[in-house]
Amino acid sequence: MEQQKIQQTEKILEKESAQKIFEAARDEFARYGLEGSRVDRIAVSAGVNKAMLYYHFRSKENLYQEVIREHLTHIGAFVEQVVIESDSIEEALRKIATFYQRAFDQRQKFIPIFLRELASGGERLRSAFTSEIMQRGLSQRLRNFIEKGKSTGQISDRDSTHAIISFIGMNIFYYMAAPILNSVWEIKDEQEFRDKRAKEVVDLFLYGLIAR
Repeated sequence: MEQQKIQQTEKILEKESAQKIFEAARDEFARYGLEGSRVDRIAVSAGVNKAMLYYHFRSKENLYQEVIREHLTHIGAFVEQVVIESDSIEEALRKIATFYQRAFDQRQKFIPIFLRELASGGERLRSAFTSEIMQRGLSQRLRNFIEKGKSTGQISDRDSTHAIISFIGMNIFYYMAAPILNSVWEIKDEQEFRDKRAKEVVDLFLYGLIAR
């Protein structure tokens, strides 16, 4: 029994150690990018020795990929759950848009990682995104969800792929370019604008600008 308790404690400590390394790495990658990041700084920030970092993640590259994968899994799991559980297109879209807003508010350090990935060609991001989509069958799930909405008369007959890509873009573009957009459009209260963003995106996506 005592040995079992020791083993359980060791597992908990290992998990906590890995989480500290992960969080320190996410901050490091957000600030310096993959190439500019240093394993020594990550280890010091996490309060562990460098050997422990390699024990958990084997390399800086693997650690970087894990940061990307974790973020996409966080999004993918939520979207999958909403698509499975929701009968109403509007309800599902509002939940997803609200989730995006909260995710970007709470995970702002992923934004520079995302932007650097796109600037460098996005191969790691593409690979992780493709893997997440395929493992959950999200591409087909989302298409089926749109097609179901068309068959029940909830939405008009539109191309489902265009609809999905457009909705994703409407949700993430502002958060990616907020510093520029806030200045150009003179958005004085960014938090107030963010709080309204989910509702505005869904209303615009579903009902457009033209008064009917």
